[in-house]
This record gives sequence, structure tokens and C-alpha cells, in this order.
Amino acid sequence: MNNLANNLVYEGKGITSQKPVKLKISKQKAGHGIVFRLRDINADKDDVTVDIPALASSVVNTLRNVTLGRGSTRLCIVEHFLCATALWGLDDLLVEVDGPEIPLGDGSSKFWIELFQSAGWQRQEIKADLELSQVLVCKKGDRLLLAIPDEANSFDYMIDWNHPMIGKLWQSWSNKEDPNQILDARTFGSMQEHQLLGLVDQVVSMTPTGFSEELRFKDEPVRHKILDLVGDLALAGVNPQRWKARFISIKGGHELDVEMAKKLAEVNA
Repeated sequence: MNNLANNLVYEGKGITSQKPVKLKISKQKAGHGIVFRLRDINADKDDVTVDIPALASSVVNTLRNVTLGRGSTRLCIVEHFLCATALWGLDDLLVEVDGPEIPLGDGSSKFWIELFQSAGWQRQEIKADLELSQVLVCKKGDRLLLAIPDEANSFDYMIDWNHPMIGKLWQSWSNKEDPNQILDARTFGSMQEHQLLGLVDQVVSMTPTGFSEELRFKDEPVRHKILDLVGDLALAGVNPQRWKARFISIKGGHELDVEMAKKLAEVNA
């Protein structure tokens, strides 16, 4: 890991490819937004690249994570990185990625914050200054995501999971609170799924009665859902903390999050 004032380099292992992935992250001028630069897989030469903006219009898949794409080039698992940049107030970055995915690390966003801090990139306060004129609704089946006009900025999530240590949990976070309450929360999944993917020793797995590791918070799963929500809403093209809105997600996920990001982008157009 090599860090300069406006230039970071991170190397980690891709959780799906199981191959090394290298990222070079550099600050850009205001208005640049967050853009991922990857090798164009259709090009004959390795030095031909394609830029993929971190926007909802770039999303090509939301099944297990958020995947961005342009042409045949794909980049998956962007949501945890985008949450870290959003909650740290880093809105204008060029992220050059040598690989098809963003490294998962421990499944949280905290290791990205540690990387930013190692280069002296301190958290920037983001003020809620974007108005909503009406309630925005995204719904599918029994899953619901609302954006309700408010004077402040906050995120709520209700998880309903058939597991003895999860069940129904509700958690809220606002940008006036410690971001580590969300950034520290790791992703989770079933032990069976993680065994199939060869991830048992890398991430938190659900066992029939508990978890493969001690949780950082009693309600860590629902906190991670807020982490995902914040990262996904960054795909609207503005920092999600800027909205004067209360975001309420009932059993939501990436699909509804991205749909909401598209609605927010239309509001801000």
C-alpha cells in the first residue's frame, strides 16, 4: 500500500475471481464525480481503458451486489467502496482498477477509511442542502424503499430474516452520528453459500444457531444493510448525505436502492 497526498494505491484479493486486484485512487477537481477506469476487455491491447461513472445509469446487475458496466466491461461489488467515499465526503475520485471487482476486505467499509486516513484524507462534513418536493417510493412485493422530505438527513432499515439471531431488526443512522457505527458493519450470508464460494474463512457466515465470528454489534446485519443503502444511493451522482430526506427501507436491497438512485438523479437533473 503506497500513499501520496492525492494518490492512493491499494492491493487486495478479489472475492469472486480469487485473483489480486490493484486500485489506484486519485483525487479530482470538483464536479468530476467518482469514475472507475478499467481495462477494456474487448481491446487487443492491455493499455486500452474504459471509464465507467459511478452512476445508476451504469448499473447492469443487482443480484448479489451492484455491478457497473460499459460495453462488455464489468466491475462488481462497488457498494462498500461507495459507502466509504460517501460517508467520508470524497465525491470526486478517479479509481483505476486492475481487475473485474472491488476487493471485499473483511466485508465492511472500514478498511477503506483506514486507507484514506493513512494518506491524511480526513472526513469532510457534508451538509444536507438538496430538497425533495415529494415522497419518492420504490416497491416490489413486500419490499419497500421510501425517500421522505425532511429537514435533516437520515437512513432507516428494517431487516426481516428467518434466523434466530436476526429476525426483525430496526436501525437508524443520521449524518450527525459517528459514521463508524455503519462503516464497521460487515456483510453476511449463509454458511452453505459461502462454502460453495470458498469464502468461509474470509467473511461472516450464518450458522443454524448464530454466526461464524463474533459480531461487532449485536445488530451488525441491519447496520450493514444501511451501509449498502448509503453506497447504492451514491449512484444518484451526489453524496446521499446531501438530501434533506429520511430514507426508510423495509426489507430492501440493491435493486430498490438503484431504482431510488435513478429517481433521485431525475430530481437533481
